[in-house]
Amino acid sequence: MSVSSLLNRFRSASAYPAPSESLSLSQLAPSILNLTITDTPEQWALYESLLLSTLRTADDTSARLILQRLSDRFGNDNARIMALQGIYDEATATNQSQLEEVLKNYTEVLKADPTNIPIAKRRITLLHHLSKKSEAISALTTLIDLNPTDAESWSQLAQFYFEVSMYPQAIYCLEEVLLILPNAYNVHARLGEISFVVAEGLNGSASKEVVEKLEASLRWYLRSVELCDGYLRGYYGIKMVTGKLLDSKISAGHRTIPEEKVNKLNSIATVQLNDIVAGSEKGGKGFVGYDSAEVSAAKDLLAATS
Repeated sequence: MSVSSLLNRFRSASAYPAPSESLSLSQLAPSILNLTITDTPEQWALYESLLLSTLRTADDTSARLILQRLSDRFGNDNARIMALQGIYDEATATNQSQLEEVLKNYTEVLKADPTNIPIAKRRITLLHHLSKKSEAISALTTLIDLNPTDAESWSQLAQFYFEVSMYPQAIYCLEEVLLILPNAYNVHARLGEISFVVAEGLNGSASKEVVEKLEASLRWYLRSVELCDGYLRGYYGIKMVTGKLLDSKISAGHRTIPEEKVNKLNSIATVQLNDIVAGSEKGGKGFVGYDSAEVSAAKDLLAATS
């Protein structure tokens, strides 16, 4: 098998592969390591992908060989190689003290070079893993100051804020993402989710503020399905929020969206979710690729609201 075809196999894998998929990719290590080194960008990209797969499956021996080849080619001082070395050290650490040592190494590297972005990102990830959330937020804020157009960092910061219930800050971060990627339908849906969580957490289920948050949530979800027709999470959110808005406890006087429209949107979401659930269960054309857990959740929602 050629380097190109092997690389395409890794690129077609899931962003978060199942254990069986990771094992299948990791088992390619012997054949890939036996390939003649051609010193092409494709081959080094293949090595990097293989390194991550071998670490996911605890094939530390192959991972070490791959990392050594990458280090020999690009040098231990290369920022990307340093980050890959860090990933290896994190994956092979067997206790908390070893992870703390990796964290200390990251900090030392950044003292010498504060602009080492790959190491800065690894340090943030490790801080979060070690439940040092306030430090992770502070470090990520500093990183964004260096690169304010990094949508991934803004999105990650939003998640960190969400985890500590700082919802206005999380919403602000995701709005920053949309300034960079205005058509990111999943971000619109995430804003809908957070707005819904805020509404659920407010005291007084019929208050004006609750209705405002629910209507804001509905608008975010509607934008997500406008940008991506057939988006399950978007229709799930519409079904859930419209159900809340139609609840008898909600004062019609607080709503700005007419009840007739809310009812219509609820019906549309119901039809779409039924189609997605039925199509996914039958494996129909156009219904491949939906997450099974999300399909199951949609099925449960439909059953609970029928």
